[in-house]
Amino acid sequence: MTKERKALAHAMAFYHRDGLPAAWKQAIRFAGKGGRLATMPDIVAARLATKPGADPWETYYTTLTAEYFGFSRQGNLILIIAHGIGPMSTFDGIQKAYSWEYKDKDRNRNGGRITHQEFLDLEAGKFGNVEIIDFEAYCRRYEYPFLQVLRSSQAMSDPVLKARLGPLAEKYMLAHTAFARQWHFDQSGVDPENRYNLPNHEAHVQRLHNMHFAMSEPDSDPFIIEIRDAANLCYTFGSEHGHRQIEKGYAFAHLISTGSLMNLHHTEDVHGDRKGYVSLVLSVSCHEWGNGVRLVAIQDKGARLSRIQTGPDAHELLSKHWQELFVPVKEPGTIGLCGLMKIGKQWFTQYPKKGESMDTWEPEYAVTSMTKLGQPVFFRTKICGYHMFVRFGLNELKDMAPPQANAYSFVGEWKIEMKDGNPEFHTNMVQFYRIEADTTKRLIRTDKLCHDYDTMMKLLAKEKAA
Repeated sequence: MTKERKALAHAMAFYHRDGLPAAWKQAIRFAGKGGRLATMPDIVAARLATKPGADPWETYYTTLTAEYFGFSRQGNLILIIAHGIGPMSTFDGIQKAYSWEYKDKDRNRNGGRITHQEFLDLEAGKFGNVEIIDFEAYCRRYEYPFLQVLRSSQAMSDPVLKARLGPLAEKYMLAHTAFARQWHFDQSGVDPENRYNLPNHEAHVQRLHNMHFAMSEPDSDPFIIEIRDAANLCYTFGSEHGHRQIEKGYAFAHLISTGSLMNLHHTEDVHGDRKGYVSLVLSVSCHEWGNGVRLVAIQDKGARLSRIQTGPDAHELLSKHWQELFVPVKEPGTIGLCGLMKIGKQWFTQYPKKGESMDTWEPEYAVTSMTKLGQPVFFRTKICGYHMFVRFGLNELKDMAPPQANAYSFVGEWKIEMKDGNPEFHTNMVQFYRIEADTTKRLIRTDKLCHDYDTMMKLLAKEKAA
């Protein structure tokens, strides 16, 4: 085993901008024949082995824990939670379940589905041990089920949350409670600035101090967990029976995800009095198909997680290791008017954009020499679409550029000109250049690098071993 290979942890998180299929392909390759993809109990174990600030607490993960909602053999509404077993424990099973949504070209279907027979097989234990929750009994626990921010005491007795988190649930909640109390103690000494000169600021600050201090006490009951269903397929919406209608012959099916620690501003109704809180909270929810996917691959099936290493990021790897990521150009060309960008101290041309669009901000050719042509000049372009995205055509710059110019760079912050209260123009100062670049080789594009598992893992291992 090489020094670089040893530098990699046995568990790694894989995110891919192209969604679950691409992330799964890379994660399962890292896991290997003797490995697996993480369930919620694995993430819980990793959190218990670390502290807030470490990746397991500060990162969003999708897991191979799945939750199913449907009618039992006796006709009662139940939730079934399964960790790494059942219809959604494989790539094909996940794709099949979520195809209910992504294959619907009319966009009328949301969430995942399994057949009712598969649901009954889960209930009967044919896939293995599962947790079964009486849905209607659970909903009677809360005024707004699946919209609750739970206090520590509520979380400790919440059957859905405990089923989702697995056998280490109570230990995890005790640890989170202790961290939350310390966080509240730290926050009790912070004085927020009154940036907008709001009235009654001192009274607001005093209320915050009192709230944080009360939540930091050894016997306090801080808010620690949000428990959610899928936002696009709420269990408790859309039916006179108090639940969303389930199509005949089917049951709802989702993977379970968990978010990162967040400072959540929320309220609680206490005897008709609505009180505001700021809490250190994690969310545990149903994964929606359109959400980002970060899967954790574990190389040893029997290993308990103590560390999750962040997987390869094509943009970061390109920025850090660009010298190793050039590819030859068969027929070197000439440089037309192009945008410039820097990686460290090195200037690059940007890959060309198409039409009236944003600059690509992807490096292509390394600049070997550059000469400024005059001073920066004022540039104005009409806003077409959302004003936060600066779009323009190259012809707008060509019309104002010196004849010998073949490159440009904006040198200030973009500003917006308003007309009748509406954004009408983007403005900036642009500097033109005459450059020379090495067009015999170009940097690989990130949309290609992100699919090159071998190259990314080689660079990541080299980075970790350094």
